[in-house]
Amino acid sequence: MVDKVLVITGTPGTGKTTLADNLGELLDLSVVHTNDIVKKKKLFTGVEDGSLIVKLPALKRELKNFKGIAEGLVLCEMKLDGVALVLRTRPEVLEERLKARGYHEGKIRENVEAEALDYCAIKARQNYKRVFEVDTSDRTPADTVEHVLLILAGMPDDHVDWSSYFLEGH
Repeated sequence: MVDKVLVITGTPGTGKTTLADNLGELLDLSVVHTNDIVKKKKLFTGVEDGSLIVKLPALKRELKNFKGIAEGLVLCEMKLDGVALVLRTRPEVLEERLKARGYHEGKIRENVEAEALDYCAIKARQNYKRVFEVDTSDRTPADTVEHVLLILAGMPDDHVDWSSYFLEGH
């Protein structure tokens, strides 16, 4: 069902951590959260606008022999041997989730625009042979797990297009 590594990526607030933990438990797979590795091993050069500037080559070396589920935003930016799931959330839903987390307006806008522009999906397609998109906008964590299992078993993934977000005057 899963190649060497199942990569779960997407903008903040799309459900990456929850999905990774739930799938890992269900499938009895090891799970790594890239933010934890980056902080623990100090794999960053600094902080910009509250976000760590990750040393991607160093993180890639850390994950080189990992088998299981790897979760994190920056994973769309690197090539690992596996399948990538890009979690997607409608921009207006994502905005509400990030507000609830206490993100400041600039960071919310940055992440909502990245989502609307398909940033993680585009990057993942450049770096992985198999990429699947999963819309988490209206799914519970349990529904998302079930949907991902169906996708990994061969069901088509979600067709995600938030381009109308900009046409609506955002």
